[in-house]
Amino acid sequence: MKAALAARPTSQTQALLQELQQEVVAEVQRSGQSVATVTQQLIYNGFMFDARVTVVFYVMICAFIYAMSRLRVANNKFALAQIFSIIISDLFLLFGPALPSFTALLPRVLIEPGAIGIGLGTACCVLFFPQSTSYAVLSKTGRLLRLGQMPLKYTVSRLNGEELNLEHLLETKGKTIGALKALEPLLAFLPLDFSRGRWNADDVRALQEPLRKTLLAELSLLEYHIARIHGDQSMQKMSPNDASTANPIAVEKRDRAIGRHQLQQSAELMNAFQSVEETNIRARTLDALRQSTIPLLQACSDIDATDTVNCQRWIRTASQIQIDQQIARAEVSLETLRRIRASSLTTTTEALIESHTEMFDDNGNFKTGDVGGAHALRGMIIGMVIEERILAVAGATQNLLGRILWLLQNRPKTRIWIPSRLQYALDWVLSGSVPTPMSNAAGNTATDPEVLEEQTQEADRRLRISRGYGTPPRSRITRTVMAIYQWLFNPAGMYALRMVVVTIATAIPSALPHTAGFYYREKGIWGVITAQTTLLVYMADFTLSLVSRLVGTVVGGVLGMIAWYIGSGHGPGNAYGLGAITAAMTVVLMWWRIFLPPALAMAAIMSGATFVLVIGFSYDDAHAQQYGLPGRGDTAFWKRLVTVLLGFVAATVVQLFPRPPSATRHVCQTLSSAVRTISDHYALVLSHWARADPDHPMATVAEKITLEMAETLLSLKAPIGLLRWEMTFSPFHRKTLDRTRSLLGDMNQALGRLLILSTTLPLELQERFMSTVGLTDDSTMGDVMAVLGVIEQALKAGAALPERLPTPLVKRSYESWNQQHRTAELSKTMVRDENYRRYCVAISSYLKFLSAIDELVLVLKGALGESHIVDRGGDSCMKYQRADGMSSSIPMW
Repeated sequence: MKAALAARPTSQTQALLQELQQEVVAEVQRSGQSVATVTQQLIYNGFMFDARVTVVFYVMICAFIYAMSRLRVANNKFALAQIFSIIISDLFLLFGPALPSFTALLPRVLIEPGAIGIGLGTACCVLFFPQSTSYAVLSKTGRLLRLGQMPLKYTVSRLNGEELNLEHLLETKGKTIGALKALEPLLAFLPLDFSRGRWNADDVRALQEPLRKTLLAELSLLEYHIARIHGDQSMQKMSPNDASTANPIAVEKRDRAIGRHQLQQSAELMNAFQSVEETNIRARTLDALRQSTIPLLQACSDIDATDTVNCQRWIRTASQIQIDQQIARAEVSLETLRRIRASSLTTTTEALIESHTEMFDDNGNFKTGDVGGAHALRGMIIGMVIEERILAVAGATQNLLGRILWLLQNRPKTRIWIPSRLQYALDWVLSGSVPTPMSNAAGNTATDPEVLEEQTQEADRRLRISRGYGTPPRSRITRTVMAIYQWLFNPAGMYALRMVVVTIATAIPSALPHTAGFYYREKGIWGVITAQTTLLVYMADFTLSLVSRLVGTVVGGVLGMIAWYIGSGHGPGNAYGLGAITAAMTVVLMWWRIFLPPALAMAAIMSGATFVLVIGFSYDDAHAQQYGLPGRGDTAFWKRLVTVLLGFVAATVVQLFPRPPSATRHVCQTLSSAVRTISDHYALVLSHWARADPDHPMATVAEKITLEMAETLLSLKAPIGLLRWEMTFSPFHRKTLDRTRSLLGDMNQALGRLLILSTTLPLELQERFMSTVGLTDDSTMGDVMAVLGVIEQALKAGAALPERLPTPLVKRSYESWNQQHRTAELSKTMVRDENYRRYCVAISSYLKFLSAIDELVLVLKGALGESHIVDRGGDSCMKYQRADGMSSSIPMW
């Protein structure tokens, strides 16, 4: 403000002030109003306007708005900071050019109420039912543990022969992942936690790693049930009767079913794996698992120690008797879990062998010529995969329970914990060293951070190699120009530019002498703030923001008018009556704010703001002498509604032109990049499979890159849900994109398992796996990479996929194995081997990866259509047969 006012010479400022005094005297004599009122009217009507001052104001404040807008997009934690800073800067932008001198206290009218509100909120959080961050984290941890028991209960139900509901499974998966994601913001504040309890912030943070591993194991078990139901549904859709209903000779090309060629081949493969014995074999497998794994699942469900520790923190604490009982219970549960897990390993394996005795000969080897034995083999392999996942859950639960037991035994007293960052700083000053949390726990070994960093860097280097080397480097000038262009016109840059444009467009009437007075009287600042806060990066978010703000404004205004006329009637307003009705209305407004979905939080905020503005300005109109008050009751609401609608119009125009920022396009680009990353991970698996080095650095980052991709795909769930609010010409429907995201998650999970197994599976089994599925065959690698490349470009460009692709990949992999006349190699000794179960998991993960690609091709063809149709005048799909002419039904284990 000082810099802007300095643009006008002091002599000219003094001359304008003298003219202002003369004009005030003349107007007072003519109208009889007070000097203060007339002075205020002349100032806000633009008497002191100067183009130089106005230009400096607009340039500096628009630059500030641009910077804050880019900061918000770069880091969403600054969203509220951007909103409040822009609203404060609007006061200087709209009223600063009209003021005769520097006024540092101009934003006090907003800062003081805001500071009072923050103080009241802080006091309420501290005085009324205070909850520390560690308390909130432990509460959500307890909820996660309860949600994690659901996959175990579903598994028990499945083993008991009950059918599972797919919607319930998906709902449980969504709730678990959502609760796990909700922990992340709280964990960031743990170092600043001030609490009273037995466990400190570091103890709570130390629980998160075993908790995450436990939840991932339980979600993996849940994913198996979801995949099984999806597989059954796919087999029903691809039955031979469904695949052959249409006659390509009698039907025009445009009437052909999308993906018919791939569906026919997939149906024949699925039919080869089906027989009358399938249901009986599946029932026998489940019966074998039921007897040995249900006690293990029940033992995994017995974790609730966090609730006892977390309750009764401030008023009273859990008694030592309760803690001792909890310790005893945890010790019993841990010992029971260890015992059952050790016995279940042998019992389950022997039960599987016993229930499939017909598939082995007298020497314990697999009977190669028996078709029924092939189906029994499939049932046994499925049983071993389920067993491995259940044992993984048991192992992760055992580690988590051991960590909780250690905390119960080593944190016997309740105390007040200060923020750990301050504590670490004090320890560093006094002792020069900072203890590592849980460093005294039994079995913990220190990891050299330099070695870990070197391994991580080496693994990252190999990952960069798998991504390729890109295009040849351009000149420095070209790279500089491209970098500047991309920085200016990326989504963050376009959002910031739109924010500047809408600010200038809605604020410029306040800087014109002929419209400044009208703008001030009609509260044009409401339109500016509405336009600025409605703008968002993508169109779907903008549409939801506009609709929610409009609804909130109307509802809040109606409530404000009702409250005003109930409390004051047609009078100037009664403080007691308005206080009573405002208290009742506040209950309604606060209920909306607390219990409405987070997506509608802005509607609740706008309704509360409009309610307060209508009540406040109506009361001021009768009790305060101020220039520019909007009126009472319905008049105040009408002016509020009109300015808000004008702000919506301005925001809509700026958002739509020159090109609306489509959220669908953003999601498609992100999914396309995800496919490319998955291709890199697939190349990484191919590069490091069957290596003899057990200490390969890939083990340090395999889980990391898998989780990063999972988080990226999970972050798209909310934007895809908002696409229902977006009008777009894109061929991609919201359900198509959501299914694509889900299938990419399946592919990522399967590759993550293979990456981990590439460092843990014995070398001989890795070589067997590689030769069995043809993992490193040039034709197989080329087919997979080609299909992934087509998928990537289809998501990016929205173009139809070719009819003939090297799909289904599962069938091509089976054909490659079958052409070599191979037979399944299996014996009772191998079944009893723990590593063979992991080998079966590798087979299952690889086939899941291929089947997810096949299904994704069909999903995209359903959305984009097919191109380059090959019509040979007949059904070109050949029957799938073995080399001996018989329909094959032997899986490639």
